[in-house]
Amino acid sequence: MAYAQYNTPEKAWTALQWYVHEIYAPLSALYSGAPLELKRTGEPRSFWRRAKDGTAIHVPIAADIASTSADLLFPHPPRCAVFHGDDRTAEDSQQARLNEILDLNRFAGKLSEAAETASALGDVYFKLRWTEDAGAPLIDIVQPDSALPEYAAGRLARIHFFTPLFVDYENNRWIRVYECYEPGRIASRLYSGDAGNLGTRLGDAELRKMGVEPIAELPVGDLPAVHIPNLRPNRRFRESMRGRSDLDGLRGLCDALDEAYSSWIRDVRLAKARTIVPAEYLRRKPSQMLEGLSRAGSWEFDAEVETYVAMDIDPATSKTGITLQQYDIRSAQHAETCRDLLERIVTHAGYSPQSFGMDIKGTAQSGTALTIRERRSLTTRERKSAYWTDAVEALLTAALHLDAALFPQHGMHPEDKVKVEFAAASEIDLQSVSSAVESLYRAQAVSLETRVAMQHPDWDSAQRQEEIDRIREEFSIGVPDPVEIDPALGAAESEPEPEGAPQNPGQSDNAPPDGDDA
Repeated sequence: MAYAQYNTPEKAWTALQWYVHEIYAPLSALYSGAPLELKRTGEPRSFWRRAKDGTAIHVPIAADIASTSADLLFPHPPRCAVFHGDDRTAEDSQQARLNEILDLNRFAGKLSEAAETASALGDVYFKLRWTEDAGAPLIDIVQPDSALPEYAAGRLARIHFFTPLFVDYENNRWIRVYECYEPGRIASRLYSGDAGNLGTRLGDAELRKMGVEPIAELPVGDLPAVHIPNLRPNRRFRESMRGRSDLDGLRGLCDALDEAYSSWIRDVRLAKARTIVPAEYLRRKPSQMLEGLSRAGSWEFDAEVETYVAMDIDPATSKTGITLQQYDIRSAQHAETCRDLLERIVTHAGYSPQSFGMDIKGTAQSGTALTIRERRSLTTRERKSAYWTDAVEALLTAALHLDAALFPQHGMHPEDKVKVEFAAASEIDLQSVSSAVESLYRAQAVSLETRVAMQHPDWDSAQRQEEIDRIREEFSIGVPDPVEIDPALGAAESEPEPEGAPQNPGQSDNAPPDGDDA
């Protein structure tokens, strides 16, 4: 077995906890928006550290970014196809088995869920497990603060998982299952500790009671787990294989946005109309007159009274009277500040402001205009999809290999592979594409195969070939010339006409030539 950098669970746990406290906790606070977490993980002079309880408001732009990222990556489930080897399409029954595994695991929903987590925290993981009752490999999402990847020569070698099994919050007691996933092998242990410590190892007998063997040799050589980075490089650890969060470097701007928005709402609270009256206009509260008149706050102003008792006050020297006070709301200034901060946050995260409903000015655009407007968001999506494609293909291929070994009655083959094709980021503007295809066709610049590919970029080669064959059949494209099939037809057409026959078969001998009067 290759040398492991974290050759004990304790070392892996220590390394993971450093990442949790230094990297994942601040990002998780931004993503969740929990005030206590924002205050606990904020910088010493940050707005949330300085804000008093109940006066700060969090703008959930971090959660919006993560949600939008998932929507862009998976607007529709990707197409997953089974192949024998590299290019031979599998049988229908095998494709149906893959679809059954995906439906059993509700894989489309898990992809979207995992994509949101990866955007917020920078990484996410999938792992395989199985039970006899399920009758198929099961796919689990693992959050990045519960897993530690280990790479060797740039390739994923193993993943350490720490899964909470039982939590007693009152006594701060945690039971965790440690799993080390390697190619063809899963090692498991059970630990009892607290929230921040792995604790002591329990006996293997406890594991076996759960139906888990301490060492499980797999019937296949695949690594039954994958690590999916959100983006690379990781700006803080450039040599690391860990992913980079979309929120990386945005803590200060998000803190400023919360401060600006909280100031705006403070203006709204202060701008409530208030009535200032002299003490002579106040009356005792009945409930407090019995307790004593010296108690503070025992006076109130009755706004419904229409007549007051005349007071012996010199009007030239007295400023007594009822005064209404209402402050202005600096809505325009606050709105402009918040808008500028939002645009900076979204742009730094790698997205177009228009993806979040900003700067659209009520116009509906499609086709080329939409692509240009959303270019930054679509570029970020393409970068992310490369990591997702490789990981999902490796995960589903390992799942099929396990299915072939553990449940051979379903007919999967040990050499089957899965290829994944992402759906388009947004609906295709059919009119714009058709116009472009027509222009290229008139210019004789593209073939029929290219035109079909432009019209249906989400189809695979087999689907496109079927469409090409139907078009050729319907419009008789490429149909052989009848003369080539039967040369006698051409000979018959070229026979000389009998002597004396009329030049125009539609005219008789006595008919006048065209243009002459009868």
